[in-house]
Amino acid sequence: MSRSLTCFIILIILLPLVPFGIQAQSSFIERVGRSKLPERGLVIVAGGGIAAVKSDICGSPGCNNFGPNASVGAWYKISPYVSLAGGIDYVRLGAEEKDPRRPLNIAFQTEVIEVTGTFVLNLLDSYAGSGKYRSSRKRFVVPYIRGGGGFIYYTATSFPAEANRLEDSQTTYDPERNYPAIAAVIPFGGGLRFRFSDEIAVAGEMIYHITSTDYLDNVGPRLANPGTDHYGVAAIKIMYTPVIKNKIFSRSAQNN
Repeated sequence: MSRSLTCFIILIILLPLVPFGIQAQSSFIERVGRSKLPERGLVIVAGGGIAAVKSDICGSPGCNNFGPNASVGAWYKISPYVSLAGGIDYVRLGAEEKDPRRPLNIAFQTEVIEVTGTFVLNLLDSYAGSGKYRSSRKRFVVPYIRGGGGFIYYTATSFPAEANRLEDSQTTYDPERNYPAIAAVIPFGGGLRFRFSDEIAVAGEMIYHITSTDYLDNVGPRLANPGTDHYGVAAIKIMYTPVIKNKIFSRSAQNN
């Protein structure tokens, strides 16, 4: 993947973080800030983005073959500050060796399924205002951090670096361990959540993942210095909050 294309993809990922024009933003925030829905309960989340790896043969953007990320999950808002989140992610990682001090002639591609649970902490109260207006006003933008734990289920394939892509290679190297394999993972990071209505919000986030395995690149202690492999994900998340209407109240209002 060329650097210009990579920069373009990163720009698309970060677009929701670009502020609106001052006048339009002011009127828009005033309109979407009004709400009587309590800041508690279930939120359904889905999203996608790009992923990069840090391993024995690649520790910088220049040698990464940025791969796709897709995720589904749910948050449960305990309070205006705290949520619990669980999710399943698909990540494809890849890179090629470009360090002349390690002439292994290796590139790799790894398919990862990640299952995690995280603790989410808002850095600002979800509500804006005070007094009797507090329950009907919510912030348009809320920064948050999150972290937790889980496991990954992965399969790594390595091949000669000159092929650039696994699909273009006629040769693959022997696996350094039995795949598929399972490893522990600790994700942590943060993001910005933009609220557009009681039901819909959009978040841009960046999460770093520390794993317990040294084989995400199919290069273990036999071929390189021992140490664990990590990866990062930049993603956009769409958040949907189901609004449960009071049917008895609605029926009474229609009869009146």
